[in-house]
Amino acid sequence: MNLIDYKLLEILETTPEKFPDLERESIYTPGFCERVNVLSKQFHLIMQQIGMGLSVEPLLNNSPQIKEWVEKVQPIISIPAIAKSWNASLQKLISNNLLVAQYDLILEKEERLIAIDWSIQARPFSYHQLLESWQTQLRLFLLLENSSFAPEQIGISYLLVNSKDIPIYHFGYSKQQHEEFQQKLESILSKLPETEKNVSPTALSEFERDASELKIEKFLNGELTTQEYLATVPEVEI
Repeated sequence: MNLIDYKLLEILETTPEKFPDLERESIYTPGFCERVNVLSKQFHLIMQQIGMGLSVEPLLNNSPQIKEWVEKVQPIISIPAIAKSWNASLQKLISNNLLVAQYDLILEKEERLIAIDWSIQARPFSYHQLLESWQTQLRLFLLLENSSFAPEQIGISYLLVNSKDIPIYHFGYSKQQHEEFQQKLESILSKLPETEKNVSPTALSEFERDASELKIEKFLNGELTTQEYLATVPEVEI
């Protein structure tokens, strides 16, 4: 089974010959921006804790920058909803290919299903470029495929919290977009080389969850007490 995220779809479209040489670590990298710097990782970890209802005040008091970002996101995450799914991962199996995408938050309202992605990316992206990206299109596709909503009821919003005017990019969806993406997806997946390494279904968790997420899962499963979990959370450096 091939594990496919938006980055591998980009590679398959542009340079499919490079696909077989990719290492496991590159197969699943969630998020709108490259989450490689410390502040970004800590910001996303704190947002996960907020979603779990844990107190983050001590962490925020140690980092005015992250506190500012959280305050910018607060009006969005406070929107009333029937259900809220934090740090969600959606998948769909097509032939021997498991498509995966990650979402910071999914808000389910009575007649709307909205995915939210927050990023510390400072430079605003081109609206059209972001709309046409594999990242956005795959997220919308999987959002629809994993729900009972109509295409017109689906949407995704990107929040660039580190920008001065906090730009928000929102994209709706349609049946036509969905059908066109399906055709494009089939064409791209057909480029998969026969020598591509297979990935077993049981290996999925190794790609999509880092150590901090595994600790969160243990906490939710009752394997860690609140005190034990909080003790594993790294301090936010100023």
